[in-house]
Amino acid sequence: MQASLAKLYASRMAEYVTRDATQLFGGMGYGEETDVSRYFVDARVLAIFEGAEEVLALRVIGRSLERR
Repeated sequence: MQASLAKLYASRMAEYVTRDATQLFGGMGYGEETDVSRYFVDARVLAIFEGAEEVLALRVIGRSLERR
């Protein structure tokens, strides 16, 4: 369960940080030739890879409720 929580937190933070970086770079942040745009796409993939964030969050919530 701790690994699931860590993955959920890390993927959400990666997307949050890269979204802000894209905003800081403005139009250049969306250009495919910049690292920022690649990081943003990679952060989105983290949220989807091995199950969507919502599914992961529901698993964590479900497991914690089962133990109670």
